[in-house]
Amino acid sequence: MVLVACGSVLAACGESSTGEPFSLNLVYCDNEEVAAPSCDLLGYSLQDDSALRAKLDGCAEGGCHSAPAPATSWTMNLSGSVEGALSALTVAGETPGYNVIDGVDPDCSLMLSELTERPIGTIRMPVTGGYWSRAETDCFRSYLHEMYPQ
Repeated sequence: MVLVACGSVLAACGESSTGEPFSLNLVYCDNEEVAAPSCDLLGYSLQDDSALRAKLDGCAEGGCHSAPAPATSWTMNLSGSVEGALSALTVAGETPGYNVIDGVDPDCSLMLSELTERPIGTIRMPVTGGYWSRAETDCFRSYLHEMYPQ
């Protein structure tokens, strides 16, 4: 059932579409209030990524974003650091022209958008439910800003 749900994500992202090009207008991307993201939760920093690692482990459940046979075109390898796993995604994407993690403007990261209440171009992640809270999403955004300061 999870693989079917993950397969529908590919269609939602335009993987098999022959229509208009996939266009991103991400939730946080043009929001002036994101210039100084902050996080009040523990475990969402480069020094302590334990809570973030626990959240991202769920992304690999069911084979959606894990090797050897992911249901999507990109995988996340959490055998090393969280920072390393996310850095690898700055050069990965299902459609040319965008990155799962945007190293130039972290607020424009597709992964960040997919975790919000209003994802752009897809359904809210994770597809199996257990959605991230707004605080967790903001802490993920803060972590991305720590990785890629502007």
